[in-house]
Amino acid sequence: MPNLEIRHATYEDETTFRNLGQFYIYEYTAFMGWDVTYAGRFNEDDFDGIFSGDERKPFLFFVDGKLAGFAIIDLLEKSHITGAPNVIELAEFFILAAYQRKGYGEQAATRLFDMFRGDWEVFQLQKNVRAQTFWRKVIGKYTKGKYQEQPTSRGIVQTFNNQ
Repeated sequence: MPNLEIRHATYEDETTFRNLGQFYIYEYTAFMGWDVTYAGRFNEDDFDGIFSGDERKPFLFFVDGKLAGFAIIDLLEKSHITGAPNVIELAEFFILAAYQRKGYGEQAATRLFDMFRGDWEVFQLQKNVRAQTFWRKVIGKYTKGKYQEQPTSRGIVQTFNNQ
């Protein structure tokens, strides 16, 4: 299998993040019906402030040196999903289509989980069935089935502790 590299992103990577974000958001249009602005771009609010605080940890993924995706981990004093204290949230996670279904997503997720120890939350929108299937498989394998899943008003969330 080709080499997967996970690199902590910096402010110099903001344009890369926002450009990849357009592909990420595009995937949601199939089930969310989101529209582009007059400039032909999707709203990128979720990427505002990712480089200006200690609670957000952005990462870029590379496969054999080629850009393959990204993730944003949020270290939260209180979860905005469940209300639990001191949570590690996988806020955003994206693998480019060319690298999907080849094991890179699972490998990236597992390595990110290993980088941060504690109480995790991974949320998926109700309509994002494909993501739900992926995360149940990855988290189930990572935790050996020792995770919880609960519905929320907008989707579902898996929670687990890896300490």
